[in-house]
Amino acid sequence: MLKYLKSSIGRSHVSPLSSRLSIFFLLLVSTQLRLSAQSTFAPLNEDYHNLIERYEIKSGILSNLHTTIKPVRRKELVKLTTELESDEKAKLSKTDRFNLAYLQNDSWEWLDDAKLQQSDSKKPLWQHLFRKKADCYSTQTKDIDFHVSPIFQFAFANDDQLKETPYINTRGIELRGTLNKKLGFYSMLTENQMLYPEYVREYGRQYKANPYEGFTKVPNADSSKYLTDFFSARGYITFQALKNMHIQFGHDKNFIGSGVRSMILSDFSAPYLHLKVTTNVGRFQYMNLFAQMINKQIPVAVDNTEQIPPKYLSLHHLSVNIGRNLNIGIFESIVFGKRQVGFDINYLNPVILLRFVEGHLGSVDNSIAGANFKLNFKRHFSLYGQFVLDEFNIKYFKQDGWWAKKYAAQIGGRYVDVLGIKNLDFQTEYNLVRPYMYSHNSTYSNYVNYNLPLAHPLGANFTELLLIGRYQPTGRLFLNFTAMLAQQGKDSNIVNWGGDILRNYNFARPSEYGNEIGQGRRVNTKFYQLGASYMIAHNLFADLKIQSRNTNLSGNTADAQNLIFSAGLRWNTSQRSFVF
Repeated sequence: MLKYLKSSIGRSHVSPLSSRLSIFFLLLVSTQLRLSAQSTFAPLNEDYHNLIERYEIKSGILSNLHTTIKPVRRKELVKLTTELESDEKAKLSKTDRFNLAYLQNDSWEWLDDAKLQQSDSKKPLWQHLFRKKADCYSTQTKDIDFHVSPIFQFAFANDDQLKETPYINTRGIELRGTLNKKLGFYSMLTENQMLYPEYVREYGRQYKANPYEGFTKVPNADSSKYLTDFFSARGYITFQALKNMHIQFGHDKNFIGSGVRSMILSDFSAPYLHLKVTTNVGRFQYMNLFAQMINKQIPVAVDNTEQIPPKYLSLHHLSVNIGRNLNIGIFESIVFGKRQVGFDINYLNPVILLRFVEGHLGSVDNSIAGANFKLNFKRHFSLYGQFVLDEFNIKYFKQDGWWAKKYAAQIGGRYVDVLGIKNLDFQTEYNLVRPYMYSHNSTYSNYVNYNLPLAHPLGANFTELLLIGRYQPTGRLFLNFTAMLAQQGKDSNIVNWGGDILRNYNFARPSEYGNEIGQGRRVNTKFYQLGASYMIAHNLFADLKIQSRNTNLSGNTADAQNLIFSAGLRWNTSQRSFVF
């Protein structure tokens, strides 16, 4: 681990955005007079996503909780679960109550005195360790709330396309808490070695980056095995600048949406430095996200003595809860870079239309906008969707197949307690992205961070259907099935058909008109996954998984097939999802 710290220190430089945001943050802290109790965020992973969505469907949307923006704060999550427990119309099962207790125990610092005892361990170790089910060590006084948890994951697999055995080996620690009930903090540090399955290696070769991660190292320069060895870290601080304004500053990820995928902003790319300002007024929530990302497409010195050039994101999202059933959101964002002054202060304005600013500067940056919605009804159903627009010129938009007719769309639904069977949930989701969506004429402005898409893993020029079933027969046993059917148009080395969002959309584009989804070398992917997880103790899981992936590329006589069996043990971390 020390070698990575030394390497990072040797390459570090103070970025313009880092210094500006740090000054802005210090000014906010110095001017605040009264602060309410602080909360860090719940884990950003698929398991938490599904539980939050399920229990919001069963309870109805709370006026001040906007689960479209993830992660959610632990304080708000505990409020959702405790209110649901007393809702007789929700018809909770024994397994539901187990899950609600699990979520509460994971954030026990926000439980009231009447429920606090449920989070206690039955057998503490040496009187100081594991006193709480969720923490290895914790302490709570009027001045500090502090939690420490170990992170461990070891999993191995059998890939019929490889001689080697893919595996994951992760060790680390997680720290979180609050100071004087005013300043929240979070830090996660892990040391990792991973040998990926063949199809993940192929994805890494295409994008020259590994999914979900940033800086990684290939030991001994042996890229044939695609073994990566990397140090991962996330950390942030939070505070309440005003009664209704919450601020987060640090390195982490965000997710906007209610589905498996996000067309707006997902957690698929590497963590990034950001300042997130969230303002809640009644049923309205307004989020401003100012972020510095990495332009890995610009070459630097081989010995890593040069700083990788930064790129920047400014995003506004307005969300409103209408009654107990409907949430509607609108957003706009700008991706830009290559400024002598670093982050362009024109985009720091939190209440202006970014597209106007971008046009005022000469329309040199990548502006996208769109909307999302979620409709929960009958305490069993949820309908959700997103629409994102990258270019709009009414003169050309109506013409068939204009290349810059760039948009992405999503429609999905959830059905919980299917046909009255408790804790059997079904989800379906359809996503489509037009060719050249998310790409730009500059690597500083494409919708990419550290060579990885900021939205959907497939990039652009595709359609995708997801079918997911989840069943929890008992509190500790989780069964799931996932099917992905996707069709994408791949680029060739010569022709840019609009699938690779890393490419300049003006380079080797074959036609102004007649462009359609799936153009180019068409690849059909069928992905099936069956998994089971058993919770041995709080946040300690044993996992089994079977994956089948079949791809057919036009022009190839034989399909590419992967059959993967995997098993593993993990503690205080989630499974990595490589469904693409």
